[in-house]
Amino acid sequence: MPELKRSLGFWDGLAMVVGIMVGTGIFRTPGLVAQRLGRPALTFVAWAAGGAIAFLGALIFAELATRHPNAGGKYVYAREAFGKRAGFVVGWIEGLVYAVATAAIGVVAGEYAGRLVGVGDTRWLAAAIVLLFTAINLLGVASGRWVQNLSTAAKVAALAGVVIVALAKGDGSGWHSALSTAPAGSAVWGALAVAFQSVIWTYYGYLDAGKIAEEVVDPGRTLPRVFLGGIGVAAALYLLLNAAFFQTLPIERIAASNLVPGDVVSALFGAGGGTLVAGLALLVVLASLNGNVFVTPRVIFGLAREGLGPAALARVNTGGTPWAAMLLIGAVSTALAVTGTFERLLGLAIALVLVIDGWTVLALLRLRARTPLAPFRVPLYPLVPAVFLLVYAALFVGMAVADWRPAGVALGVVAVAYGLGRTGADGGGRRRTEEA
Repeated sequence: MPELKRSLGFWDGLAMVVGIMVGTGIFRTPGLVAQRLGRPALTFVAWAAGGAIAFLGALIFAELATRHPNAGGKYVYAREAFGKRAGFVVGWIEGLVYAVATAAIGVVAGEYAGRLVGVGDTRWLAAAIVLLFTAINLLGVASGRWVQNLSTAAKVAALAGVVIVALAKGDGSGWHSALSTAPAGSAVWGALAVAFQSVIWTYYGYLDAGKIAEEVVDPGRTLPRVFLGGIGVAAALYLLLNAAFFQTLPIERIAASNLVPGDVVSALFGAGGGTLVAGLALLVVLASLNGNVFVTPRVIFGLAREGLGPAALARVNTGGTPWAAMLLIGAVSTALAVTGTFERLLGLAIALVLVIDGWTVLALLRLRARTPLAPFRVPLYPLVPAVFLLVYAALFVGMAVADWRPAGVALGVVAVAYGLGRTGADGGGRRRTEEA
């Protein structure tokens, strides 16, 4: 059976998680959150609460990953808890979601790169960027790891620089401003629930450490540190960035902006900061893109190795990369980036994430009942997974009430995948019987 090499240490894993988490979200969502909540204090409540929920999720997935440190992440836990059919559904849906996400990130990267080089139609530039990072990671784990470590370090340093300059030069106008539409009384809870969806999405990515668990050295010790360290870095950065936004801009400008860090840089450095903004945004996006290109094929590789996908997708090259699975993800992501059809799937991707992640957290309950001991155990069990599941359920219901279509389609996709999973699971069982 093909295996991946254990060559990733703590800093490699941390760079991967932070690189994936801190991406386009922090550029796009602060304006949406400020628009919904209308007051600086409420926005900080939302961002701090998002970090707290992500921290609970990191505890849960740290236990799952140390129980089963194999390539693939969530599908492995679902398979171990509920059987091969559940693993098939979770794995292939997650592969779809991340292929769409990779394409989306590639398109944003193409847009910012187009601004720097003066290209109007950026679709093919986006495809070229996705192909470039696919090629880098095809060379082997070492090249993908090197690019990720360098780009993540540069990204964090650049965003920290924005924070420092903004806090030093800003006049603090945002702290004393409020929108006339700011919710009050019981309406605050509804506004927080809607804004929280954007916050959760911006924090998302911490659990991707589970996808590379098979390649992490000393996973029982390293993986919990990667999960929790990644959340710590991202939460601190997000809170500091929001403080920098309010130090520089009134909340009216923040709420109306689709690119708040860009407006902050323009306010600090004038109109000439446009190139600086595009360069900063491109740096942030490329680190996230490389991380997604690195981790997503590990899911497909794991499925194929277990007989839940074509056997050819389990092939590994001498550099330690699951090259066939990476070619598949690279081709799908490139095609979506060129056609732009992925835009219709982004709402569906969020709904699918809520369903699949909730299903995976339920796996912990069954696995803990079977085997209480583990290298890392969630504290305050079962309160932590219960709170996490309640939050995700509330978000899914809130999404369905706002627009039933993404939620309905997500449930339909899960149902279809579950039907297809019967054939896939049976095929995997026959394969292992023949090999035995």
